Amino acid sequence: MGLNKNQSTNALYLFQGKIITKATQGSHDLEKNGKYYNQFDSITGRITNVKIVDGYEGNKDVAITINDIDGTYTMYFGVNSNYFRSFARSVKNVDFSSNIEFFPTYKKEGEKISTSLLMKQKDNWIKRFYTVDNMGDMPSAIPVEVNGKVTYDYKEQNEFLIQELLAKFDEEKLPF
Repeated sequence: MGLNKNQSTNALYLFQGKIITKATQGSHDLEKNGKYYNQFDSITGRITNVKIVDGYEGNKDVAITINDIDGTYTMYFGVNSNYFRSFARSVKNVDFSSNIEFFPTYKKEGEKISTSLLMKQKDNWIKRFYTVDNMGDMPSAIPVEVNGKVTYDYKEQNEFLIQELLAKFDEEKLPF
């Protein structure tokens, strides 16, 4: 007989600049498509695991496990999202041994929607390591015209950022 501990992980998702969790009909502050959720502005804790997992409709998601004083949470967001790109472009400036506060953002101006995942550590905002002015080895997004509109293909950039994220976490993770 070995030691066993049932440790539950609460799933968190990013939606329109909020962190959301599943809720019941009697205790919710957001209803979407007949499902109930609670919304939060931020979460603070220490990252204890980072994985790339299968997501919605065959896409890939980032699954970040966060431990805080109340428990363990896993925050999911799409690899092909601005939440991912803002997080991954900043991760080289993160100290995984200290708590981080995560703030998802959402801004809609006409048809344009902007999202981001900002982080604060030790009362300082974490700056992006990769920027438009300092791309380093990160591949550029490739402009593609679709139905007369220019959009961007981030596939190579996302693959680069995934490798950077996993390498940074493996380098700094603690043995617990």
